[in-house]
Amino acid sequence: GQEQEGIDPSSLIALEKELEKYLHALEHQTYEVAVIAAMKAGKSTFLNAVIGADVLASESEACTVCRTEIRHVNAGVTPYLLEYPAAGDKPMLIAEGEAEQIRQAFLDRTHGIRKANAVEEVESFVLHHPIAAIQDFKVLSGFTLIDTPGPNEWETEGFNTVSLKQVALEVLRNCKVILFVLDYTSFKDNTNKELLTELIEKRQSFLEQDRDKLYFLLNKVDRKAENDRPLAEVVAELKATLQGFGIPDPKVYTSSARQGLLARLILQGQAKEEHIKDFKKFFSAQYAQENEEGDMVIPGPQKIAPQALIDSGIPQIEESIIATIAQNAGVALLSEILGQFHGVAGDLEGLIQVSIQ
Repeated sequence: GQEQEGIDPSSLIALEKELEKYLHALEHQTYEVAVIAAMKAGKSTFLNAVIGADVLASESEACTVCRTEIRHVNAGVTPYLLEYPAAGDKPMLIAEGEAEQIRQAFLDRTHGIRKANAVEEVESFVLHHPIAAIQDFKVLSGFTLIDTPGPNEWETEGFNTVSLKQVALEVLRNCKVILFVLDYTSFKDNTNKELLTELIEKRQSFLEQDRDKLYFLLNKVDRKAENDRPLAEVVAELKATLQGFGIPDPKVYTSSARQGLLARLILQGQAKEEHIKDFKKFFSAQYAQENEEGDMVIPGPQKIAPQALIDSGIPQIEESIIATIAQNAGVALLSEILGQFHGVAGDLEGLIQVSIQ
């Protein structure tokens, strides 16, 4: 409009560029959550539950050979997996499409890397996939889950264990939140103690300043037997152990990641036949109801799934993590940008006043 009236619009153009810069910063802000664990703790299953897809392979052997990022994309975008070479070359497309296809291709590639002892040739994997836990939070579009090699991978024979350890610790140094996954049946293992020791030694400043960003997940609580100690006692013991490592008030959550994943797949209509069979076999019985004849009747998976997801503990963990990220990162950036917008508004008001005069 000013140009049409013969007025120099350079001042407004400068303000527009400032606003674009602030909006770009807000839109591309990253929120990285590192997930670490010893092997068999259920880390991949937990990540799948948060993602809402059975896309990361979980098997008895160590699967994580390097940094693996899961970056959120909007629903409707075709998921795809990239491999970034350490040499800095362009990323390679490993797979795209359905979760099952990506999982198998990822597993095959991981096996190939291990067989060729080529870990140092790969910088990272990046999976672009919708993350169910944050699908309603548009402000967290930069949300990224990071899977890191744990102590079991560090000790793998024939690997450069120093390199793997450095990868894990570098991730922990830069992430806004760290989630430590522990197996309910073996949380006292030496591998967990080693990982905690590394965390304390290498991230002492993190623990002193940002204890609220460190979470512990006691997973596989569905394996608790009838005669086992009450879960509250186990959690209290774990907290005491963590306090012995210099963490004064550890945040501990309990979960059944497998139950959460299967329940979420059923609710989303994405459960395969094997998922439904596993859900019925391992989790349905606890929701049996007595009918008028006194018989115990188990409702169908669709009826059970909503409560099963809540009981898995996954939603509570997700809410806590998202709240922490939003408070510690998003709100700080948003406050800064709002202040900058306020400054621009004052400049714009000044320009209008000059035009009026």
